[in-house]
Amino acid sequence: MKFATIGHLLDTDTIGMFPKNWVKGNLIISPEMNINGTKGYLTGITLTAKQMMSLPVEKVRKTILDAAVFVQDELDVNLIQLGALTTSVTSGGEWVVEQKEYKGFVNHGDSYTAAITCQAVQKALKMFGRKPSDQVISIVGAYGVIGEVASKILVPQFAHSILIGRREDKLKELAEKLEGDFETSIDLVTKDADIVVTATSHPTALLNSEHLKKNAIIVDVSQPPNLSADVCQKRPDIYRIDGGYVDFPAKIPIPGMPTGKNFACIVEVIMQAIENEQKNHVGSIDINHLRKTEQWGEKYGFTLNELTNFGKKVKI
Repeated sequence: MKFATIGHLLDTDTIGMFPKNWVKGNLIISPEMNINGTKGYLTGITLTAKQMMSLPVEKVRKTILDAAVFVQDELDVNLIQLGALTTSVTSGGEWVVEQKEYKGFVNHGDSYTAAITCQAVQKALKMFGRKPSDQVISIVGAYGVIGEVASKILVPQFAHSILIGRREDKLKELAEKLEGDFETSIDLVTKDADIVVTATSHPTALLNSEHLKKNAIIVDVSQPPNLSADVCQKRPDIYRIDGGYVDFPAKIPIPGMPTGKNFACIVEVIMQAIENEQKNHVGSIDINHLRKTEQWGEKYGFTLNELTNFGKKVKI
């Protein structure tokens, strides 16, 4: 299988990080890569995160579909990965699968991202000598694609969980699927949480200093990040952890990506292509597939071996 990622710009300055020969009209397209004998591309649309969430959804979806059809027809790609907000605006990728113009397979990459997020939580607790059974966790974006499965995995482990989202009806649906001691809220009630997981589609930084308890751990999955570097500098007592990075020894030219790292979502689609698994992985995450992505990661050495904050090793 040949793969392509379809991402978007974080902000108006992001496009300047890419080599000029990657920018082709309304698309960004890398040179062809070869990873473990599997070929593919990094591609993206030139909409910013803010535009992704503010423009009419029909327009944004058409832009994504046009990109999918382009990589299919012009680059011979038959497996795409929807990156960041391209998943959110396409109902977890389900909308793309329904469109007849694109005939290949779709993976939102969130299964491995969710797996790595839960691993990051567990590694962080171990690093700081804390037991989940003594801790309160907040999950922001709890009923989203990543948040839902993270809630299923993490809630039973913690003393108390606070599940946060914007819609009461979706929180109620989530609550019916969970076991453990938890509450739900449409307010950003993270002040009492020892550990906060953020997995939202918010186009800008969401958490401020006043939202965070002293010595809180924040596992930030969101792109753009939900906790800014400025807040980290102002609050040296808190610890932000990248929720979606894994070690990736293969060279891949992602501007701004720390050496030897890659997004778990991109890694997932690469591993699927290497495995030649001809399936769609969209919508809600299948726990069995999540566990399989962890096995793939171990097989190829694309795993979480150290905790980082904006790509730099976290130190106590």
